[in-house]
Amino acid sequence: MTGKLLDVKQVREMLGVSERTIFRLLKTGELTGFKAGREWRFEEQDITTYIATQRARSQHQKAAEASA
Repeated sequence: MTGKLLDVKQVREMLGVSERTIFRLLKTGELTGFKAGREWRFEEQDITTYIATQRARSQHQKAAEASA
């Protein structure tokens, strides 16, 4: 780990989702994080990568719908 660590609240604000959604994304493997004591921590780079992946998927899906 070399990047900034974020807590659940910070990730929730970055993604604009609920805490429940964050834990669902963890469970499905879409997000990666780890527990430090009782709290979950996430590497900022992992979250920005997730956001970029979701944007790319969305753009690909829009392009596919436009050509259909």
